Amino acid sequence: MHKILIAGNPNVGKSTLFNSLTKSSEHTGNFHGVTVEEKHKIVRFQNQDYDFVDLPGIYSLNTFSFEEEISRDCLIKNDACKYILVDINSLRKNLYLCVQLNELNIDYHILINNYDYFIKHGNKFDIKKFQQKVNKNVSIINAKKIKIRDLDLKTIENLGQNPILNKNSFKKDNYLSKYIERIKARYNISENKIVLALNGIFTDLNDEQIGYIKSFFSSIIKDRYDYIDSILSDTLALKRDFVYGAHKIDNVILKPAVMTILFLLIFFASIYIIFFLLGPLLSDGLIFLFEHIISQPIMNLLYNSVSNVWILEFISGGIFSSFTTIFTFLPQIVLLYIFLTLLEDSGLIARMAYVFDDFLSWFGLNGKAVYIMLIGLGCNTVSCMATRNMDNKNLRTKTAILSPFISCMARLPIFVIVATALFQSKAYFVIVGLYLLGLIVALFLAKILNKTILPTENHNFILEFAPLHSIDIKHVFVVAKENAIDMMKRIFLVVLSVGIIVWILSHTMFDLSYTANINDSIIYFLAEKIAFIFTPIGLNSAGVVTALLVGVMAKELMVSTFSICNKTSSVSALILSLVSANSVIHFDIATAASFLIFALLYCPCVSNMAVIRREVGSYYMWLGLLSQFTIAYLLSMLVYNAIKYGILHAILILIIIAIILFAVILIYRKVRSKQIGCLFCKKNCNKK
Repeated sequence: MHKILIAGNPNVGKSTLFNSLTKSSEHTGNFHGVTVEEKHKIVRFQNQDYDFVDLPGIYSLNTFSFEEEISRDCLIKNDACKYILVDINSLRKNLYLCVQLNELNIDYHILINNYDYFIKHGNKFDIKKFQQKVNKNVSIINAKKIKIRDLDLKTIENLGQNPILNKNSFKKDNYLSKYIERIKARYNISENKIVLALNGIFTDLNDEQIGYIKSFFSSIIKDRYDYIDSILSDTLALKRDFVYGAHKIDNVILKPAVMTILFLLIFFASIYIIFFLLGPLLSDGLIFLFEHIISQPIMNLLYNSVSNVWILEFISGGIFSSFTTIFTFLPQIVLLYIFLTLLEDSGLIARMAYVFDDFLSWFGLNGKAVYIMLIGLGCNTVSCMATRNMDNKNLRTKTAILSPFISCMARLPIFVIVATALFQSKAYFVIVGLYLLGLIVALFLAKILNKTILPTENHNFILEFAPLHSIDIKHVFVVAKENAIDMMKRIFLVVLSVGIIVWILSHTMFDLSYTANINDSIIYFLAEKIAFIFTPIGLNSAGVVTALLVGVMAKELMVSTFSICNKTSSVSALILSLVSANSVIHFDIATAASFLIFALLYCPCVSNMAVIRREVGSYYMWLGLLSQFTIAYLLSMLVYNAIKYGILHAILILIIIAIILFAVILIYRKVRSKQIGCLFCKKNCNKK
């Protein structure tokens, strides 16, 4: 089997090329970090198997982020055939990686993309001269239309045989040899290790040696670009006013005020269309089909053949209800990914990130947070994983902690049901307000973290600025379908298994006997025991606490928990039950507002917690959980008391909250400056 690596800078079209060659539909987009791990697909062509690998974007072998390390390791440690994809419109920048690979004597084939756009704007390129100067196989391609037969497959065997640094031919070049000689004169280090170190790969070197070699980095970067310029000087001719990616409309939309208005319009319109217009219609249709084609016929058959009530209720309320829960938000997931793909394919997300970078930097974030927050609308777990492409550790940690504040798709059904029941025609504005509240709280906490334990005052924001262009509708729907399927694979087993567990706990007494009354169940008993904690925020109903406990396991199951508690079988019946004082779970305006705010902020689901722990560690996971619960509790208490007892009572609560927040910030500062003595050893870290 022949292994073929596809590598290159972010946004040159690697995933598009991978999709074209393998007939796949992996996520693509003009934003750094879309691919955060290598993706494989085996294709059979002319009785041969080819394993294509799509690597994350990498600017150079001097890596700064998680996904760049993946690509670097594959490129320097793998004997596979390597295709380096470059965008001819950014050729000078893209060739930097190629020059570094030359220094390590790693062979590769150059594929040049976006040539049509290049010549359309009056630019010229001499591919024959270019090929002679780089001494590599060079092909001009269209990443969207290329087929596997278009590749020069005859060269694959030769390209795969390239042990690193055996020939050492490129090191004789003047710009590299002078650094090698100076380092060898000072330290007894082999040439191979020196060349690797000059490319940011430090093997068996001490701190002094690494520091000395790094002192040459700025000058060697200039030498590399001088070498690239010598290649391009008589092979590439650009029009004087050519700026890749620039569009006349950018003069308007790149103004902060215009982009802010545009962002808010897109945001509000998408919420209305996805969550209130098309989403509910599609959800109702899916649920109707599922009930009439699958669940009802099966249950009718079981009612005629099975007499055990526990089994019947388990299949109906435990299994089929979990499926219904999934269908409640499945259409919204698809619509959301269509919306995100439209923004990506049009080039708007990159422009939003660019415009909002200055604003977000005041909070210690950067423009990449825009993309991560938008992903969070679908799933906080996925958005947390997307923080891997951030090169600054504190920035990555902060963004991962803050990602759960952006309301994910799983919380939407409970928001819609409670808001519709209590606020009726104002439900849309209530839900929009919840999303904005989550964003405001996230930014507020980001500012606190930036001023205390996770400062990121100076950080680089590298962004590929692709042209605004027309949208391929077919591609949009294919990507939306694939992403929806991928997400459903991840959450299906979680929702189904947790749904079954919740059903068992809500229909089982402590003697393990079945009960149809949730008031006698294990989970209800546990909820009653801790309900007093939620009295200050008006949520001391055991049924509501039960739903909140279930929400920790999976937010998707809060609606089904409400239905089980209130013994309803449809969404409309559930909405009516929430305003009835005779129901186990019921609300008034004050408790509904408190519940919505608390459910928005109180904690992520267990799968999201696991990802946060994996990405940034246990300490920051628990810090995030404590921050979320505290903020959710305090804000819910403020709103509940303001509605229930009046503004003066709320002002008193606000003063208490301000004192608590001041104390928290003070503790953060003390911890950061190490002025708090350890309670166990009674030492002060600053004591001299």
